[in-house]
Amino acid sequence: MAPAARLLAAWALVAGGFFACADGDSGEAEAARARLEAEFGRRDEAPAPDAADAPGDREAPSEGRAPADPPAATPGATEPEDARGEEAVREDPSSSEGDAGLPATSPPSGSAVVEVDSLLALADAAYARLERLRAAFSQRIENPLLGRTREGTGTWHQAGRNRFRMDFDDPPDDIYIADGSCLWLYEPSLHDQIMVSRLEEGVELGTIDILGRLLSEARTRYSAVDAGAEEIDGVETRVVLLTPRDLPARYVEVRLWIGISDRYVRRFRIKEENETVRTVTLTRLEPQVPIDLAVFEYTPPAGVPIFPTDVRCD
Repeated sequence: MAPAARLLAAWALVAGGFFACADGDSGEAEAARARLEAEFGRRDEAPAPDAADAPGDREAPSEGRAPADPPAATPGATEPEDARGEEAVREDPSSSEGDAGLPATSPPSGSAVVEVDSLLALADAAYARLERLRAAFSQRIENPLLGRTREGTGTWHQAGRNRFRMDFDDPPDDIYIADGSCLWLYEPSLHDQIMVSRLEEGVELGTIDILGRLLSEARTRYSAVDAGAEEIDGVETRVVLLTPRDLPARYVEVRLWIGISDRYVRRFRIKEENETVRTVTLTRLEPQVPIDLAVFEYTPPAGVPIFPTDVRCD
């Protein structure tokens, strides 16, 4: 589902600890922080530059414009055979071996396997071009620390890197929304409080746009192996297993379900350091659909306390 334009959110999604509080918080604030960190993980840190990934050459999509695509994704450009769409899938009896120390997840010898590096490059390029997205989502969070599993469904909207909205219809009225300057989290199904956090380049954006971050780092910070094929919402996908090259790492295991026909990520699953596993599935994708930016405006319900109280959202 690569969808979710360099943001994805996830967010996942919105998986992050962007809800961390200031050091001078009261005991009640600390309790709220502990609860949210247990649910969503610690506040993330800006990733260190990676020379191999050449982040300086990447431009985050601005409103109404996506960054220039890598040559391999340019329509009409001449590409190596194993880097073109479905041709990234081929028959190769000898490619069933994975990186040393990784689970043996590649298909048996003789079955169709994928050039995962090419597939990840194509998925990253497809995601970078994605300026708007609407989809249905389902989310499952398995939290062994709290000893519980939470599930939710709803509608996903995305525009650029810092506008994102997850409207839950189950649990009803729960919402995650990034309005361009702040991230808002309101989950009346859990507690009557709104959490707000200022969006900051490299920290909050890297947390909200979790799929974009994973795709941009997949070939430099992770070892990747082909984990077979699976159909999602009638779309054939290839499953790619990512394990971090260096430990400790925020995500100890990641799985991406990448559509063979369009290279959009339909599902991603992340396992965090605290053993929390978050799975987000996107269906009924509408890429590049016109979306009024008013969708990402948020007015907190009257009478609901907002924490912390000193965050400015311009």
